[in-house]
Amino acid sequence: MRKDRLYEEDLLVNGTVGGEVLTKHERQVLRQEAGELKEKMEQAKQEPIAE
Repeated sequence: MRKDRLYEEDLLVNGTVGGEVLTKHERQVLRQEAGELKEKMEQAKQEPIAE
């Protein structure tokens, strides 16, 4: 996951591109979900590949 991904998504959602304005709570929920997904992806990288 690129480090600037959250910044880009912030621009898409709250910037002139997306035009949709989220509440503070909605932004917090999205950031939390993104953090959880990142954690799961890191854990998956550590698991051996089953063939």
